Amino acid sequence: MTEDPFAGRTAVITGAASGIGAALAAELGARGMSLVLADIDEIGVRRMAAEMRDRKVHALGVGVDVSDPNSVAALAEASYTEFGSVELLCNNAGVLLLGTVAESSLGDWRWLSSVNVEGTLNCLHAFLPQMRRASGWRYVMNTSSTHAFLPDTSRSALYSATKHAVLGLTLGLRTELAADGIGVTLLCPGQAATRILDSQRNRPQSYGRRAGEPFGTGVIPMSIEPAEVARIAVEGIRRESPVVFALPEDTRATFRSQVESMWRLADDALGEHLETRAAAVD
Repeated sequence: MTEDPFAGRTAVITGAASGIGAALAAELGARGMSLVLADIDEIGVRRMAAEMRDRKVHALGVGVDVSDPNSVAALAEASYTEFGSVELLCNNAGVLLLGTVAESSLGDWRWLSSVNVEGTLNCLHAFLPQMRRASGWRYVMNTSSTHAFLPDTSRSALYSATKHAVLGLTLGLRTELAADGIGVTLLCPGQAATRILDSQRNRPQSYGRRAGEPFGTGVIPMSIEPAEVARIAVEGIRRESPVVFALPEDTRATFRSQVESMWRLADDALGEHLETRAAAVD
């Protein structure tokens, strides 16, 4: 696709109160889209919507807990009531905590997966039925992470596991929705200058005690700016790319070597299997 598909259409963006979600709002709004901005931080997301309206963008801010199917259903109803259609769904809401598998609690896992995995599914179930019945350009972008491609996820195994799930879900969804004419892209940021280290500020008490925060709660240093992530993501949607990586320029060579190490694990295992079969034949 070479033309700009965004102007005059509506996007729903979760996790839109700050970080990459807010940057996606600014990028898509500048390209002429109407916006439904959703976040568990209701005050923050309504403020972001007001900023978009100050820029002459038609924007609605909605407080939403993506882990709650009823909350997401209410988001879908508000979106269609306000705009009549949704052409782009950006499942961007995500949370992070760090710690070893042995030290992490089941509450840690349940919280991470409830937002990162079930939150994505809840949004898909709420929006896809009407998107599939519509016609014309329609698109879904799910946010995963470069962590879905790393061979060593020490201290981030639970988080990485949820992002592996989003990877598998998105690649399968891309095939499933092709027949409906709906495009799907996986966004994989790495080291973005966001508040993701402070994700537990929104962690419900029902998931138990907060995990330790070994790297503090500040903005990630030596990072790519959210605005650049959003620009790369939106260009990836325009090109209908299956996967889009957005990470600092000076970390790309390291990331490529990490991905190559990941695939060497498979190559080594397959090689051992072939050697075992050859020895058995001999």
